Amino acid sequence: MVSPDRRRPRASPRLLDALREGKASLRRQREKLDLREKVRIVLEMQRICLPLIARRRRLAEWERPWAITP
Repeated sequence: MVSPDRRRPRASPRLLDALREGKASLRRQREKLDLREKVRIVLEMQRICLPLIARRRRLAEWERPWAITP
């Protein structure tokens, strides 16, 4: 448990606005990508995340990475 005097301060409204705008900008960029690039990104995220999950528990059959390359 974190002691009351060690809590992080709340984010400022300016910071929150900047983060929201950055997220919206990233989403607009990703919307413009073609399907091949989107699949490449999904495969890359699988290669990063699944080994971390596999270290903690056995992967289910449907969680195993796809054996394809875009």
